[in-house]
Amino acid sequence: MKRITWILVSLVAAVGTACGPSGPVKAPSSGRAYELFVVAPTELWEGPAGDTVRAIFSQEVERINQPEPLFDLLSVPPTNFQKTVSRHRNILILRTGAQYERSDMTAAYDVYSAPQLQVTVTSPSADSMAAFLHTYGQELEQFYEIVERNRFIAQARKHSDPEIGTLIREKFGFEMSIPSNYRVRLDTTDFLWVSYELPLASIGFLIYTYPADSIMTDATTGWLVAARNGAVRQVPGPSKGSYMSTSTIVPPDRKLLTIDGRQWTQLRGFWDVKGDFMGGPFINYTTYDGATGRLIAIDGYVYSPSPNNQVPMRNYIRQVEAIFRTVRIPE
Repeated sequence: MKRITWILVSLVAAVGTACGPSGPVKAPSSGRAYELFVVAPTELWEGPAGDTVRAIFSQEVERINQPEPLFDLLSVPPTNFQKTVSRHRNILILRTGAQYERSDMTAAYDVYSAPQLQVTVTSPSADSMAAFLHTYGQELEQFYEIVERNRFIAQARKHSDPEIGTLIREKFGFEMSIPSNYRVRLDTTDFLWVSYELPLASIGFLIYTYPADSIMTDATTGWLVAARNGAVRQVPGPSKGSYMSTSTIVPPDRKLLTIDGRQWTQLRGFWDVKGDFMGGPFINYTTYDGATGRLIAIDGYVYSPSPNNQVPMRNYIRQVEAIFRTVRIPE
């Protein structure tokens, strides 16, 4: 167990160092975000090992309006692992054989293209491979998620809007990289709304602050939702008098997170519009700022009203989570 844990920790650590230039410039990687190419012999892919990979990576994304898998899976046998496939952004290679004494996994970055993550899982037999993936598959999936999230973060920082960044810094006193395709929609006292409007979707952030007498561990879910509703009602709906609110159909899920040494309370749920028919998922991150005696809330939401789930929502909500990770609040 300790050996595998060390391997997985090393994999995470390498994610942060694999983005810099090393050696010759590689061709741009192909594929879409959260798409994974599995390279495995047909009998392995169609057996218990392949079943385990599909079960893990095809789990549904939590708290969005429509069923979508964590990753979109594609597969090819090793004989078809050629130029086009080898340049995919995410590759998982499964190999079995008597030459492998025990099950193991290794990670390599930017092997055939950049950015690229290639993980190879080896095992003495198909059964031992299936058992290994059953035990460590969740961690493996999480590492692919970390890599994709870090790619979003890198793009957000590279293409951040300097004017919006300055506005957030001067208004709230912290750093946050908002991509240049976002626009300021509303700027009032202790409240800012920015969004990226697409033909069939909208991605937005609401940033607001309010006084607090205690740290976040004392705040209940109901209290946080009430505070959120008091702020987001400033976001108007499409009809006169309508406004954004927190949906009561499915109660938000609350978690305590520690990110870069700072404690946050996360609410993950759904929003709707009072007085109209709109809604979608949101993620709210709230933290106590002891230097100013206030609570800082960063609320990301997605609106994608496409019929029959034609427009995927998974990547939008993950983009929200990635942009949040660019936040830097002075201690």
